[in-house]
Amino acid sequence: MIKQSKMMGLLAFFFLIAFAACDDDNDDNGMPDPGASSYSFSVTGDMEFDADGQVFFAAYYDPEFEEDIFLLNMMPEDEETDMNLMFIKGGSQPGTNTYPIVYHDEVEAGEFLEDAFVSRFNVTVEENDMPTIYFFEAEEGSITFEESGSDRVAGHFSYHATGYNVMEEDNELHIEISGTFDAAYADPGDPDF
Repeated sequence: MIKQSKMMGLLAFFFLIAFAACDDDNDDNGMPDPGASSYSFSVTGDMEFDADGQVFFAAYYDPEFEEDIFLLNMMPEDEETDMNLMFIKGGSQPGTNTYPIVYHDEVEAGEFLEDAFVSRFNVTVEENDMPTIYFFEAEEGSITFEESGSDRVAGHFSYHATGYNVMEEDNELHIEISGTFDAAYADPGDPDF
């Protein structure tokens, strides 16, 4: 089942960013202009497709979670695709280096890891004229930050994930996700989930 407290708050935060990113006049909302950042990744295994779009990052202290959080979020450019790929770690913004991507239950542990990332991927696919939602969590892999500055991070990632169709949770699916990112900073302001 989807992690309830922290993950719902983080998803709400990035849905707000996604909404702001669609605004043509981003001068006053802390968001980079559309097209200022990009990602590209491939999914292989039990699902197969390629994706590209906009990517944003934020590093901030979240008073609800009582910890510093770094988030990297990828959203499609077209409005017809419902998808989100998210990388999360506790602590400050990562420097240029390679970091492990691991499975970690932050709800049970009470916090995110500071020396490794978790990654969650969800996508809605039209199947038989009905939307089907798939949810995946990273098991193992790595993410490399080749650039890490106050307004931009860039690099690449690759990992193995397990997941399921939310209507068939007992049918475990396996995928590999690999790609690149060139992310612009998004100002979270004072998040209030």
